[in-house]
Amino acid sequence: MIQLEKFESKEDILRLIKWVDSTRLNIIWASDKFTFPLDEDQLVCYLNDAKKNNILIFKVLEVINNKAIVVGHAELDIFENDIKISRLLIDKTQRGKGYGEQMVKLLIKYIHKNLNHTSIFLTVFTFNKPAIALYEKLGFETVEIDPDFMSYESEIWDRQKMILKN
Repeated sequence: MIQLEKFESKEDILRLIKWVDSTRLNIIWASDKFTFPLDEDQLVCYLNDAKKNNILIFKVLEVINNKAIVVGHAELDIFENDIKISRLLIDKTQRGKGYGEQMVKLLIKYIHKNLNHTSIFLTVFTFNKPAIALYEKLGFETVEIDPDFMSYESEIWDRQKMILKN
């Protein structure tokens, strides 16, 4: 069973720095929020900004027999009654085990239980077909595409916005 816990400790910061191990992954995970390589200063500012800007940052844990292992990272950005699921990342060693789906379901459940909202949305680069398929499976639909949103090396990346259907 997975659960959410607050992302806040130096250990959390160091783990995330280790996970984000390339410029490409940094951009896929965080767009232009951070520069690569990640460092403690950037992530301490991230935590401080979160407190000011109504952002909830979580580590995602798998708990088995009272032993917890951190398998992912997630964020909820609160814009009055619109909640954005963002900065989703699964530890490379834990991918392919269904944690992504469990994590998004858990975030949706958390939102329904704890936050006043009229919509739940997320954004994803259009080339990330596995993520898009997962989000569609969970009830998200594409409502907007931002062409030429980001570039990486010689690639131009489009971004799509998806909203959870009621």
